[in-house]
Amino acid sequence: MVLGPLHDTKSNTYFLKEKKLLKLCVFVLLMSSVAYSQESLEGPGPTLPLIKKVENKGESRVHIGLNLGINSPEGSRGSTPELGLDIGYQPLIPFGLGVELSTSRFSGGDDEFHKRTTLLFRGTYNFGGDIPLIKHSYFGAAAGPVFLSDGSEMAFAPVMGFDVPLDVERRFSLGFIAKYLFVTSKDPDSMITSAAFKYWF
Repeated sequence: MVLGPLHDTKSNTYFLKEKKLLKLCVFVLLMSSVAYSQESLEGPGPTLPLIKKVENKGESRVHIGLNLGINSPEGSRGSTPELGLDIGYQPLIPFGLGVELSTSRFSGGDDEFHKRTTLLFRGTYNFGGDIPLIKHSYFGAAAGPVFLSDGSEMAFAPVMGFDVPLDVERRFSLGFIAKYLFVTSKDPDSMITSAAFKYWF
């Protein structure tokens, strides 16, 4: 009698994880499909930029940003705010490198709130072209340590997002970033969605 509910709980948890991950993958595939279709119609390039060296300051895309969003862990723990700092650049078109430092608090099994600090090193592929929103979008992956009150663990996350310029000189942008954080310990995986405000040098 006891095994049944436990099995159901685990099944529901796995189902929710797979559902969130499926949504993330579908969005990535949709973006990729649109980009590929545009490239097929117009020839090599605009949406999927050709690999080339960075030739000026604008193409290097050096930036610093602030992420403010929601961390939604798996299981019964409630969603909590997450604050993050984002620094990055584009060493080679269209690939970006960056680092994200973020912190959040979530409820533990003892009904107390615990702090979780995440340091992720990120690699991305940046879209281009003329398609609205897609031309400001990117996808990639990030990995790094997660520091907890009682130790640390490693994490991996598929990442996707976009940054829409707010001014003519493209110094400021407002965007969105989503990532699904997989951790190596018993700590819950989580879906993180954030608004991203960036300054571009």
